[in-house]
Amino acid sequence: MKLIINADDFGYTKANTEGILEGYRKGIIRSTTALCNMPWLEYGRDLAKDCPGLGIGVHLTLTLGRSLTRVKSFTDAQGNFLSKKDIGSASLDMKEVYDEWKAQIERYIQVFGHIPTHLDSHHSVHDLNENHRAVALKLGEEYGLHTRRYGPYEFIPGFYGSAATKEHLLEILRENREKDIEIMTHPGFCDLDLYRASSYSTQRVRELDVLCSQEILEYVEKHQIQLTHYEPMENS
Repeated sequence: MKLIINADDFGYTKANTEGILEGYRKGIIRSTTALCNMPWLEYGRDLAKDCPGLGIGVHLTLTLGRSLTRVKSFTDAQGNFLSKKDIGSASLDMKEVYDEWKAQIERYIQVFGHIPTHLDSHHSVHDLNENHRAVALKLGEEYGLHTRRYGPYEFIPGFYGSAATKEHLLEILRENREKDIEIMTHPGFCDLDLYRASSYSTQRVRELDVLCSQEILEYVEKHQIQLTHYEPMENS
């Protein structure tokens, strides 16, 4: 069994980013995805140099932070993205979505000096509807990257909030022991920036505790589960 534990929201805040890397060093995180329009991206890059086994992809966003392309169809007057509710009901220009997501991928390449490992998205906006999915998959094809839900790993949802427990994680691993899977997680430390910005703040520390727990580490080792991350497609 191959297991990807992907930590979403790399670069969101200083402490959140540090917590994700703690989960790599002391837990089972081997994959994360970066918010490439957020101010802590370069800081995370520098810290991640000491984490050679960590794969980092791009966490495409339309609902958090500022647009890199200053588009009009899904930002406010200050260039900030709209909420997920507003994005879902708005009439978005798909060319603008393509240009924004491409800019986020290019920003990753500029900062890290190489292509990301894969693509997923904040609030799952990359497959919010058929049009968004088509744009994400087009970009994945252009850059030779797998996209969450449409790659070689079966996506297993549900590790979130009150369900982000050791018991539930073990249940997921037992039920999918014959598969290669990805589990989305949101671990991190909580600083004041995160507490103010996100309704999911202190819960991230609880997730981190689960992903670093001795019980989980021992289960993974005992059952010879291969912790891994996405790789760019061959010939990309």
